[in-house]
Amino acid sequence: MPAHEPTDDQRHIVEVLVAGGTPKTIIAKALGIGMKTLQRHYADELETGLELANAKVVRRLFRLIEQGSTPATVFWLKTRAGWKEGQTVEIEQKSQQQAYDFTKLSDQERADLRVKLETVIGRRH
Repeated sequence: MPAHEPTDDQRHIVEVLVAGGTPKTIIAKALGIGMKTLQRHYADELETGLELANAKVVRRLFRLIEQGSTPATVFWLKTRAGWKEGQTVEIEQKSQQQAYDFTKLSDQERADLRVKLETVIGRRH
């Protein structure tokens, strides 16, 4: 039997299957190779497939946020910044405190507030 020579397409297939959580035994079977051959020739794809897929998704999410996508921004804030539905934020200003319930804002009001906050924190380019 000739030695296995992975193609770029096969490497990509392994990377995608790993990212999707496909067991290594199924990946090897899909390629028509044994587990040892899979491990030997596709070690990098097996190790980094999930991380590379996550990086691509995060890059796309950031692009959407930078383009002003309110759903993408809300998703990020909920999953990465600890925001929750119905969360109120207290803002202290000259010894006064006011609580704001952001759930009562319209989509446009939230978008306007996002722009103002980005301007204040210097993230606007």
